[in-house]
Amino acid sequence: MARRLRAEQNRQLKPDGSLVTAADRAIESFLRIELPRLVPGSTVWGEEEGFESPGQAGLWLVDPVDGTSNYSFGSPLWGVSIAHYQNGAITMGCIALPDFDEIYSAGAGKGAYLNGERLSPIPAGPIEPFQLLSYDDGFLRDYQHHPIPGKMRYAGAYVVEAAFVFRQSFRGLISYKANLYDVAASLVIAGELGAEIRYLDGTRLDLPPIIEARCITKPFLIGPAGSGFTLPFVDRSAKLIKR
Repeated sequence: MARRLRAEQNRQLKPDGSLVTAADRAIESFLRIELPRLVPGSTVWGEEEGFESPGQAGLWLVDPVDGTSNYSFGSPLWGVSIAHYQNGAITMGCIALPDFDEIYSAGAGKGAYLNGERLSPIPAGPIEPFQLLSYDDGFLRDYQHHPIPGKMRYAGAYVVEAAFVFRQSFRGLISYKANLYDVAASLVIAGELGAEIRYLDGTRLDLPPIIEARCITKPFLIGPAGSGFTLPFVDRSAKLIKR
């Protein structure tokens, strides 16, 4: 659907200044019908049509096109993210990167897969100076006076950056001012690969408060277990940035 609608180049600006396309809206509308059919009693929280409280059978978290700007201008660095949340945890998630013909998927306690082949665990240990670490310009501005390991890289689509971590093209990923629907599928996939997932200041990333607040306001890390990399929280109370 995304590939077909891409040819229409129907992009518009939302009130927050971010782009939205016909594909963003059409894919989410489709998934809002189909996902509750897969799990009756579930509800959907998506980027374009907004939040629904978790149903008796849980909540689907949907980013219909993550990396909309990339998608709109012909870059392959975009994807679709879908995850299921219930009882305080992500139970399963899937990321599709159509221009790479890649589908990443995981179920809690059942391993993580790329196109049906089981992925290898992420090796534990530090982030070396020569390895790649993903973070954006907003994070760099706020933490420019703090030591950050590795070499900076940024793809402009969370699902792509996370996929690069899954296969260790990137050693780790720092996300800043994210929405849970952007990252939910990546959390369960990374967790099944043995990644360390926590706020960058070392505190625990708990999902129920994020569901209540609707967003993640502190920078958090998906990276190798035992990296030892922490930074103090810098609160700029900035607006969320849509990629």
